[in-house]
Amino acid sequence: MHDTSVSAAPRADAPPARGLALGACALVGLGGLFAGVTGPLLSTFVPLVVREAIGDRPARIGAVMAIDNVLLLLLVPLAGAASDAAARRGRSRVSLVALGFGLAAVGMAVFPLSSRAGLAGVVAAMVVLYTGINLQRSPFQALVADVLPSRARSLGMASVTFQMCVGAIVFLMLGRALGMRAAFLVAAVTVLVIAAVFARAWRHVPAAAAGSADPTWSALLGVVGQAARGRIPGLRAVFVASLLLQLTFQSFSTWFALHGTERFGVRGEDVALGFIAWAIGGALGALPAGAIGVRLGRRATMIGGFLLMAITLAALDRVTTLAAAAPLLALASACWTLPTVNAYPLFVEPIPPAHRGLLAAIFLLGMALGGGIGDPLNGAIFELAGSYRPLFLLMAGYSALALVAMLCVPRGAGEAALH
Repeated sequence: MHDTSVSAAPRADAPPARGLALGACALVGLGGLFAGVTGPLLSTFVPLVVREAIGDRPARIGAVMAIDNVLLLLLVPLAGAASDAAARRGRSRVSLVALGFGLAAVGMAVFPLSSRAGLAGVVAAMVVLYTGINLQRSPFQALVADVLPSRARSLGMASVTFQMCVGAIVFLMLGRALGMRAAFLVAAVTVLVIAAVFARAWRHVPAAAAGSADPTWSALLGVVGQAARGRIPGLRAVFVASLLLQLTFQSFSTWFALHGTERFGVRGEDVALGFIAWAIGGALGALPAGAIGVRLGRRATMIGGFLLMAITLAALDRVTTLAAAAPLLALASACWTLPTVNAYPLFVEPIPPAHRGLLAAIFLLGMALGGGIGDPLNGAIFELAGSYRPLFLLMAGYSALALVAMLCVPRGAGEAALH
């Protein structure tokens, strides 16, 4: 493993001073704040705008919504490889992260006006927006491992999740209070500010990936082959569990707006209350989830989280009002933080710095595959059912399958280093 020390920054896998580690965790969390600013607004309004453009056809809506996952499949490995190449030249991965933030800000600014150009305008705005979002994903994940020591990574991902949920709460409320257009414009400005702060904070933190393999498609396929053959203990099972975790979450984020308007008979703006409840649960659960992962171990924490998610989501299938669903949504989200915060630290633990960009891409591709399969699959199921009613039963089933996958991870695999 290569040295990752730089001026004014600790070596990535050395034990830093406690205050420095906590400060780094807080700064890393800005990547989560970016997701919180953008994601919930997109989940609330994009499905409704797409439905307005093409009519109430769930399978077609699912196909259009899969644009995010198609771009993720294309851009995540390329960006991960590019970030490794930058690290080999002694540069920070943060430039790619900041570029992605900038494109996302442009997309957020133009999306409210895109419907004037019909479906083509909506799709074009989505392409710009999701290009920015997906360009920064793997470089950001690799950067987390570069700047945080092993034992701090669950807390770092807890900070990411906490700031994501706080951002979601604020911007969902803005969406309800100001309407879509104003909320998206405020979000665009906020993303630019995050990009500037993030770039300034990490501009002197390159990964020491000297001697890493050339970041090519053949290198990516070689690493995937090693994972598929089980060369890294537990990696295949974590890959499957991460896929199912994303499938569960994206089922909610993509379809709850349509599910809620149909099932509870409320306006699209009022469905935001469900997303706010999820965000509150995530904010309350994120930091404890990181601490639990450090105390009990990442594998045990994830298993417990998936079990509690399955039970809570099954209970959500029985409620009849949005007011009754809100506290259960918050509880489901708090349970969701347990695997969410600990999945990537468990995955990245055995990965040397030289390959973090490519391996982060593999982790994210597993999640993308879950979303890419989930949106069209769920859309087809809803169309066959003639209703969005089965949403929470589907989510409970996906969580139960993720629990089975995590039981296949060997004890001790991917746990935090003791130093």
